[in-house]
Amino acid sequence: MRKLIKSAFLALGLAAAQHVSAFTLWGPVEGWQTSDLDYSNPAGSIRYYYFNVEPGLDSRENGAPKNFGEGSRLTTPIVTYAFDDTFLDYFGTQGVAAVDSAMQVLNALPSASKANLANFLTEGAVQVNYTAQALELYDLKSTVLFLMAEHMGLLGETHVFDLGARGKYAPPACDYEYFVMNRNYDPVTYDPTPYVNGRQYTYTVWDGCNVGVNVGDAIETAADTTASPRYTAIATGGLQQFGGFYLGFTRDDMGGLQFLYKKSNYAFQGLDSNSVVEPFGNSTYEAVNTTNAITGISNFVGVVGGVEKITFVKVSFDSQLGTAFTPVTYHYTIPSVTNSRLSQLSVTRTITTPDILFTTAFLVTSGPPITDLELTRTGTFIATTYVSPGLGMTPSTIDPQELIVLNNAGPLYYAYNPLFLDYYDYFDYPVFNWGSFDGSTNPPVVFPEGSSLAELEAQVLEGGQPVSSSPWVPVNTSNTNTTTTSGTGTGGQSISP
Repeated sequence: MRKLIKSAFLALGLAAAQHVSAFTLWGPVEGWQTSDLDYSNPAGSIRYYYFNVEPGLDSRENGAPKNFGEGSRLTTPIVTYAFDDTFLDYFGTQGVAAVDSAMQVLNALPSASKANLANFLTEGAVQVNYTAQALELYDLKSTVLFLMAEHMGLLGETHVFDLGARGKYAPPACDYEYFVMNRNYDPVTYDPTPYVNGRQYTYTVWDGCNVGVNVGDAIETAADTTASPRYTAIATGGLQQFGGFYLGFTRDDMGGLQFLYKKSNYAFQGLDSNSVVEPFGNSTYEAVNTTNAITGISNFVGVVGGVEKITFVKVSFDSQLGTAFTPVTYHYTIPSVTNSRLSQLSVTRTITTPDILFTTAFLVTSGPPITDLELTRTGTFIATTYVSPGLGMTPSTIDPQELIVLNNAGPLYYAYNPLFLDYYDYFDYPVFNWGSFDGSTNPPVVFPEGSSLAELEAQVLEGGQPVSSSPWVPVNTSNTNTTTTSGTGTGGQSISP
């Protein structure tokens, strides 16, 4: 009997352990998700708290968190990517290799229905290279992983809690009341939960009224105040730290993809404009070059299941000689419900430009205030004609086409008048740099390609007489990197990069 009771409690404990994980869905910004509640409204605008109070890699979102059943996803299993000449000039072959490495991580993910979440890391998926941290480098590969998690339909821990309403409560100038929402969902029960990767989050409502800013937000804080790093999911990469890099997708990132893309998750969606539904056709993922017209149903909308897995394919794009691109056609099938019967749609998709294009630009603005944006990206949704009565929102299709623009301004020094106006009395160095690094003893690669790591270190360590506010102190470059290359998984397993 004692053994039976012990086994029962063990089973309950394992079941509970499986339920301390969650994901957040995203989609088009709704009218009530306004900037004073700290949403990116209009899409692509800056979220105040995560730009001015707690700066991160990127404070802008092209959508917003969604209620359960309203999330968005891709409806094509193959997404292509390429680089233009500005990217190749700035990042070179090592930059291409970093992006390719990120895509290899994505392509190695299992199909949604076959994924075992216990095989994915919870804690320990985020590591730190201390040389890169001291030089304030952002890892290019990790940045691409974050952007692709977003592109596939996920948001991270900065949306475990969000404001649903904020209103004036009483005569005192800053006396407000709030509704706080939990839009973070368990991948097993689909119930709202405050847990992400086994870590419980609470919130504190921050309001800018006291500093003259008409913005409020519910800011997530780990219940365990000693937890580090603050966030674990790749989908929260917008607050990626200097020197931080990812070993791979976490359990909850995969849990979100599993929910979105499993074939049994049926939702009313449309296909992108490059796709047509054939009466019959090839059901393989074979790629062929063709200019033949396809006869079929364009602008299709209907009830479809998930495509199980997204594969990212690099294609040639002769941008240095213009924008020549040979059209590519893919054939695939997607589960569908027609007249209450399950079927398979045979889809042909022909692209005349790469879906995802990596490029660079000078992303420094004159303000006021002056800003130095690390990146920008497009991100649009394909709306359907159907709106659920009383719901107002339905699942949307993520347009597979996206333009990712990375800042190529290079090292920047922040100065202001009347103090800190010369090279030796800068206020902070540098604002950021792009790099490529991991947990090995190999030194970080610094972009633009050809930049000298030794020169950058010399500028950091020997740049005149740093002012008292400078964060720079000499670093031990003989022992610079992390030695841990694995993390903790729910099943007691660990993986390495």
